[in-house]
Amino acid sequence: MRKSMVIIIIVIARTIYSAYWFYLAPALPIIGTEFRVSKALLGLVPFMFIVGAASFQIPAGIIASRLGNARTAGIGLLTMAVTGLLVPFSVNFYEVLILRLIAGIGAALFFSTGAAVLSTAYPERVGTLLGIYNAAFGLGSGIGLAWGVTYALLGWRLSTLLLSIAGIPVALIILFIQGGYMRRLRISFSRDAVMIGVATSGFWGAYYAAGSLLPTYAVSRGLPLYTSSLLTSIMLFSSIFGGLSGRIIDVIKNKVLLIVVLTIVGTVPLISIPTLNVIAITIAGGLMGFTNELALTAAYTLAARHENPALSLATLNALNMIIGMWLSIIFTETMVISYSLPWILMIIISLALLPLFRLVRAT
Repeated sequence: MRKSMVIIIIVIARTIYSAYWFYLAPALPIIGTEFRVSKALLGLVPFMFIVGAASFQIPAGIIASRLGNARTAGIGLLTMAVTGLLVPFSVNFYEVLILRLIAGIGAALFFSTGAAVLSTAYPERVGTLLGIYNAAFGLGSGIGLAWGVTYALLGWRLSTLLLSIAGIPVALIILFIQGGYMRRLRISFSRDAVMIGVATSGFWGAYYAAGSLLPTYAVSRGLPLYTSSLLTSIMLFSSIFGGLSGRIIDVIKNKVLLIVVLTIVGTVPLISIPTLNVIAITIAGGLMGFTNELALTAAYTLAARHENPALSLATLNALNMIIGMWLSIIFTETMVISYSLPWILMIIISLALLPLFRLVRAT
């Protein structure tokens, strides 16, 4: 298959994969009411997804060393689609949690392997291609959140079912792509990937918590569900422009400094969200979406320089998730105490880990 066609397929798959991250976020208030679950416990839904994704990042990199990056990515997307088909048939909250855990494992199988397919296709354009890859995440995430509008028309179960079906044919196509196959199992970890993963985990976790739980936060403050879903989707759609700006990363030499500046610009405005001012939320969310996507693209570009890019990217992403996933729990737990405290903590944690970049050797 031609390289250009492979890139197109992977980008489409990335978009669908991303929608599967956030399409249940607008349904959380409904799920909480239907299954009689407290608001504090709703944070377990995104948390369990990240547990699955974080715990299987490294195994996914190892599996890809045997099966190939593309085949592993196809299996991952297929897993996410199938679990999504089963979620609407859940009869209790615990079944939803288990299915999201398995979906997270599917996400782990797709992320680093899909990125590795792109980074090995055109090594001289890694920043640009990974930027497009991350822009697709912003597009898919925004679609997933905006999908919440259909819940009012079709109900969350039927809407979830329809979106889940879309991933199956794309996953099957990816399984036939031949790429990234390694004849021997090569396990080699990157020290820089570890440092970068820890340093960016706060910003990653803040973005994921905001994307997953802003609808729940806004509804609890009195905003309609469709309004809160659309406001959150603005944040995720803005990340598209961050990803499409990946060319900047290929040009700027000091990528570490770029990541630090982007993190500061992206997190500090979050302090304005508790005002519930629509303009403030739009600006803060837009800045966070743009800067987060560009910062993570720069981080992925640094990690992809390793001899085994899939495993290096898996290491970085695993640390992002293992550390960052706790912010979703912190968010919902502190939300019942204070409406400002969750956002203050998002800012502090994101900035507190940045000094670890001083241990990164490659800039």
